[in-house]
Amino acid sequence: MVMAENSDDFDGLEAFFAAGRAQGPATVPDALPDALMARILADAAAVQAAAARPVTRPATAARPGLWRRLSETLGGRGALAGLLSATLAGLWLGFSPPDQIAPLTRTVSQTVLGDNAATMLDGLDLIPAIDTVLTQG
Repeated sequence: MVMAENSDDFDGLEAFFAAGRAQGPATVPDALPDALMARILADAAAVQAAAARPVTRPATAARPGLWRRLSETLGGRGALAGLLSATLAGLWLGFSPPDQIAPLTRTVSQTVLGDNAATMLDGLDLIPAIDTVLTQG
């Protein structure tokens, strides 16, 4: 791109600049009508008065505690009680499983897998005691 080095390329704009210099500055009225000025000043005074008043925060309710929020998140007191009961029952069965669990699981596995389930699952304890888990460290 070639840049212009002389002012001949700007002759089109020079005509507009000459017309602007010939016209002179635009005339602005010195004063606004008194009624308009009074309304503007009244509006400004109202805005200043509103800004000068202290802003008060609306009262907020106290934030509920941790247990209440947890209870509401899980579905209320009933759901929390059911979850706690199931957890405690699972811990109890995990630490001291009843003796009837092993024959029951063997019967279920023979029903599902057939007669050779005893050889397939021999030595597999579906619900091991906690002693078995602790000793296999």
